[in-house]
Amino acid sequence: MTSLKTLQEEISEFIQREESTVASSHFYPGIELADYDFSNERHNPYATNLLEATSYLVKGCLGIGILSMHEAFMFGGILASTLGAIVIGIILSTSMAMLVNSAQKMYTTIRVTRLSYADLCEAAIAIGPLRKLRRYSKIFRYAVECSVFLQMTGSCSIYQIVIAYTIKTVTEFVSAPVNELQLSLRTYIFIITIPLLFLCMIRTWKYLAPFSIVADLFMGICIITTMFYSISEAGDIIKRPLWKTVPGLFKFFGICLFSMDGIPLVLPIENNMRSPHHAPFVIHCGMVMVCMATIATGFFGYWGWGENCRSPITIHMPLETIPIILQFLVATMLAATFAIQFWVPFRIVWRYIGKSHDVVFGKRTRWERFYRVIYLLFITCLSTVFSQPDNTMIFLGNFFVSLNSLIIPGLIDILVMCNAGQSSRTVLKDLFIAISGLVFCVGGMYSLYI
Repeated sequence: MTSLKTLQEEISEFIQREESTVASSHFYPGIELADYDFSNERHNPYATNLLEATSYLVKGCLGIGILSMHEAFMFGGILASTLGAIVIGIILSTSMAMLVNSAQKMYTTIRVTRLSYADLCEAAIAIGPLRKLRRYSKIFRYAVECSVFLQMTGSCSIYQIVIAYTIKTVTEFVSAPVNELQLSLRTYIFIITIPLLFLCMIRTWKYLAPFSIVADLFMGICIITTMFYSISEAGDIIKRPLWKTVPGLFKFFGICLFSMDGIPLVLPIENNMRSPHHAPFVIHCGMVMVCMATIATGFFGYWGWGENCRSPITIHMPLETIPIILQFLVATMLAATFAIQFWVPFRIVWRYIGKSHDVVFGKRTRWERFYRVIYLLFITCLSTVFSQPDNTMIFLGNFFVSLNSLIIPGLIDILVMCNAGQSSRTVLKDLFIAISGLVFCVGGMYSLYI
């Protein structure tokens, strides 16, 4: 029995306990509420270990955005962008750890084994200190689910476009007959839907782990090769401006937030860990690797190609044997990341449409695969309509990532920590995270329209 099916009962029971004068032992004889250990109550035969969980986080964060970091550095300037990437990495890792900490406190409070992001938002408001808001907990839940769904769907669309563009570039160079056909980018988007479909049919989180680990290795190879070619093109670093305009800096923040964000994946990773208490360790270790890779790609890419930076970064490389192999690795890496990103929004949809198929014994799996195909085709159609993802990436980073990864986690933590009686220092930290997200959001939207 998952938390998705017991959340309402547990919240109602908590409110009854809160408002009742009856001792908690009346509900759980011989057991104090603080003794509830959610990790022992989880029964997941497909739980992931620390290595697999870290690989998921790194792969989920290091996605399509890292291929545009050199262009982001071009917007912000080489020094301002380097320092800004470090600040973004610290803020995002703090926000992720904060969200996991809030969720684990909530597990003990309402006695459930796991919560999704939307579950946590609903529970934090439903039992929070602001009693007048409790009746609106469902509305907040739907708003969060809608926001995360739109963010992740947009991300999947960008992944599909860049995969198709990479395959188109390479195949047309290595094959003269293919080059003569002059197939459009939209045609390649439809072609790559077939291999993506097989990856999206993987229903169990743990079975994606091998693809994630291999993709992380490919990512390391891509970063090292990118640094080699960019350094070979690099001139005098003094010619690169230290910083540029304020709107350019907010464009940098948008791409950087999009490149390093992993909030929608944090709770699914924690929910499927064999040792969930080690989730903060996974977050901090993973984000150090993410931050280093992001800075290295952006710094050396901008140093090498300067104001001529264009996305993805692989288009600057000569079409020789090694760069061609590299671009195939990039496409493979992005396909694996697409499958991980696909998992989150589909679970949001399946939570609602899957209920209507519970009564059909033995056919639930077939229906789930059917809806996976439908959702993938929807993303494909979206990719063909919006096939220029440059400003889309900046918009997703500044608006949706700021909202979902900074503002909402900060507010959730305030509600949870107020219930737990935490210090004002913790509340100030939460307010700082939320206000930072608001600044990124407003500044980013302004930078797109000037």
